[in-house]
Amino acid sequence: MKETITSQTEVDQAAPDSHHASSGTENSLIPFHHDDPHCVIGYPSDASAPDLYDAATLRQSALLGVLCALSSAQDLHDLSTSNLQNCIQAIRILSEDAAALYAGAWQALQAERN
Repeated sequence: MKETITSQTEVDQAAPDSHHASSGTENSLIPFHHDDPHCVIGYPSDASAPDLYDAATLRQSALLGVLCALSSAQDLHDLSTSNLQNCIQAIRILSEDAAALYAGAWQALQAERN
């Protein structure tokens, strides 16, 4: 799975009817967070369901790694507030991205079946 990280200008330019010059296939970016007008991370609209599922699973595994690291800490009070806030932010971002990728995988699977 090849992720695309791009600027908002490039997202705006990735119109649904744009085509990749060499392959003739649609080449638009689907943002992870449709409700965020400043979302700059997404996946290609032609990504396959298995690729999206694998990317989601990778994020979910990373999320579990952060949770395991926190749960194995002897005393969370020993962590600085900044480090704990960074871990919580990582958990939030990874879980939101995984959810968006799982949803994209489901949509891609449905599109492949039709």
